[in-house]
Amino acid sequence: MTRERFIMLLEKEQEGLLKFLLVLCDGNYPEAEDLAQETSLKAYLSYRGYVEKFKFSTWLYRIAYNSFIDRKRKRRLPTESLDAATDIGGTESLGRMEFERLYAAIEELPLNEKTAILLFYMEGMKIIDIAIVMRKPIGTVKSYLNRGRNHLKERMTDE
Repeated sequence: MTRERFIMLLEKEQEGLLKFLLVLCDGNYPEAEDLAQETSLKAYLSYRGYVEKFKFSTWLYRIAYNSFIDRKRKRRLPTESLDAATDIGGTESLGRMEFERLYAAIEELPLNEKTAILLFYMEGMKIIDIAIVMRKPIGTVKSYLNRGRNHLKERMTDE
């Protein structure tokens, strides 16, 4: 892969990557931005090792997910206001209140369910790609998605 192609692919994924990290970071925009930059730097430093038979987005999100997990192990990420999440876009179809309810429900999900839900619905990844990002068997990812959907449905209908 050439450096120019890498940069083009990376730029194409930046908005989705930031959205994914923002929700993983429970709305902490500065933390999500920092993780996105860290992910981009790590990807740039190792782009020659990228095997083009795999999707670029899957490889990049794997780096992002690992970076998030590494930070989480070091310290608990603080939660900020939901205002930062609405600045990213893609929420125009939901009213602010609905978005906040959905965001709060996603925030309460266990990390594995939250990750699977975000990658599947927000990023449109296939289950096989999510399995690669999360380093879990396909059946496990399907279980995370099913449980996550059920938990979201419960939380959204309870209110």
